[in-house]
Amino acid sequence: MLIDSFEAERILIAYEQRKESVKAFLDLGFTEEEVKLRQGKIVINDFEYDIKVIEKLAKKPAIFLLDTVPKIIAFFDEKYYKLEPIENTAPTIEIDGIRMHRTKHMTPLEDAQKKVETIAATSDENVLDICTGLGYTAIASYRKDSRVTTIEKDHNVIEIAKYNPYSSDLFEGIEQGEIKLIIEDASSTVKSLKNESFDAILHDPPRFSHAGELYSGEFYIDLFRILRKKGRLLHYVGKPGSKYRGKDFAKGVQNRLTEVGFKTERVLDGESILAYK
Repeated sequence: MLIDSFEAERILIAYEQRKESVKAFLDLGFTEEEVKLRQGKIVINDFEYDIKVIEKLAKKPAIFLLDTVPKIIAFFDEKYYKLEPIENTAPTIEIDGIRMHRTKHMTPLEDAQKKVETIAATSDENVLDICTGLGYTAIASYRKDSRVTTIEKDHNVIEIAKYNPYSSDLFEGIEQGEIKLIIEDASSTVKSLKNESFDAILHDPPRFSHAGELYSGEFYIDLFRILRKKGRLLHYVGKPGSKYRGKDFAKGVQNRLTEVGFKTERVLDGESILAYK
């Protein structure tokens, strides 16, 4: 069972109001639990915590696994990985402090839904989802009855996703054989995929500084090759460098996609390129 810092704060407020109990929404809102409030103590399910423990949980945004001692859903393995809560919605993942989803003006789920709607994935289509992350775009495609293949290089990201209730449909789809997960570098994987084997491709890579090979002309040639005629590619780029240096990074991406044969246009507030074969 999980608790995030926002719910810990709500429990503290009820405690300060001297209530005897409060309903808490655990597992990021998927579970409702009555929390008992005692003098200096908080009882959640079978665990009793000193009030200072709850104060610590509420101190800064994080998600914790409830145990005898609550454990933060974060770890270090060359990089620092953390499941980061977003109040009243699905979480994002942070890698070395960088959020992997857009969280301003939209939720991570809304972001994923907009991308899938933009690419117009439909039932019985083969969709390639590059850079799985927490699986939100793969899930949104899966819910449209598309056949989804999703690629994630970093096994640590998949391990974090296993704690996330909002990622459960990803693993359900994998178990049912409706989603194929490939844990490998996408730049290598695409070379082994058959010509014209996908109707749509969702490409949502990390920043260029972290994965430059996923922005290369060589990689785009492979994407063009594996996409069927009249297929669609949605390439999320964001706006790196635009705020302070006036740099239009997406223009370079658009030019390279055009050079390999795609027809392109800017979409989603200019942060993504929609390309057609």
